[in-house]
Amino acid sequence: MRRLKQFGLMLSLIFLAACGTTRAEIAPTFEQAAEEAKQSTVNFYMWGGDDGINRYIDEYVAPRLKETYNVELNRVPMDTAEFVRQLSLDKRANREEGTIDLMWINGDNFRNAAEADLLQGDLLGKIPNAKLLNEEAQATDAGTPTNGLEVAWGNVQFVMHYDADKVKNPPTTFDELHRWTEENPGRFTYPEVTDFTGNAFVRHLLYAEYGTAGGDGEIPDEFWEKLATWSPTQWKQGTTYPKSLAQLDQLYAAGDVWMTMGFNERRAEAERENGVFPSGTRALVLEHSIASTHFLAVPFNAKNPNGALVVINELLSPEAQLAKQDSTYWGDGTSLDLTKLDTADRDAFLKLDEGVTYPDPERLAERSIPDYGPAVIDAIREEWDRVAK
Repeated sequence: MRRLKQFGLMLSLIFLAACGTTRAEIAPTFEQAAEEAKQSTVNFYMWGGDDGINRYIDEYVAPRLKETYNVELNRVPMDTAEFVRQLSLDKRANREEGTIDLMWINGDNFRNAAEADLLQGDLLGKIPNAKLLNEEAQATDAGTPTNGLEVAWGNVQFVMHYDADKVKNPPTTFDELHRWTEENPGRFTYPEVTDFTGNAFVRHLLYAEYGTAGGDGEIPDEFWEKLATWSPTQWKQGTTYPKSLAQLDQLYAAGDVWMTMGFNERRAEAERENGVFPSGTRALVLEHSIASTHFLAVPFNAKNPNGALVVINELLSPEAQLAKQDSTYWGDGTSLDLTKLDTADRDAFLKLDEGVTYPDPERLAERSIPDYGPAVIDAIREEWDRVAK
């Protein structure tokens, strides 16, 4: 009988080994999740190409989590598409326990992850600070409903920056920008459209031509013909484009081009103060500006989903959001609804609107437009080779 029991136990162990470990479950309440997360490590996968963002996580967020919740935060720098691809491989391999606990995501990467069932759902009701979120920002991600699969972390708008010491009469519309490039050949470029910012720049040009009518993904030939006329006047005559926003920023910092761009109206302040960007750097908001929200999500096979909830809750606290928006680290706009905050917290945010490189907040708000959906993003990526050959 003993041998039969031992044999049965051996079969059970073999079966468990074959099936892998059981997927970790999120605790039913935040208090229980925080208790479960004590003395654990959260692997936070995120884009790592910005020093200010990295310092915000390492120098501000991580110590707070350790002190308040006894949770270690391990920042893992990686391009978003790469860790979404990793999760897809986990899914196909039925890997119940992965290496990613929390990830920074938005746009078509979120759409792809949601369609592939790579994310845990029902997050909002499990995170106390989620009640402070701006509901409009939370609702959709570049046209894709979030459906509780991700939580809004920051909210920004597309802004260009220029060197006022070299650009004496900055353009006010995208058509004027086109003429400016003709009058100043070689002093402007944008990232190629595989980059989020480069794709967004082209979407702004599409909106300038067709407004919301350009949102069906069917881009007229005339648009590509007009965009092709930009190429000869650009940096290196449009024979090559920066691979990323970071490369465009480097060209701007070196004086090779006189303008840069990006989602984050406060992004240039610290770079100017630190002498990376020219001292003459100023904001340029043309006739419209796409508003963009970025998010946090928990993978389907997170090893420490309770720790991930604790981190998200901390990142949504008014204190952490305020530090994130301050140009000391990042300058990223808040995803919170300021009307839901108490008076002291709300006033602290409003005091941050003064900066040499910040655009006028009222003008920025007036020119805010929603982004096109995934169909347009894909179409630009697929058809842009008609311009960049």
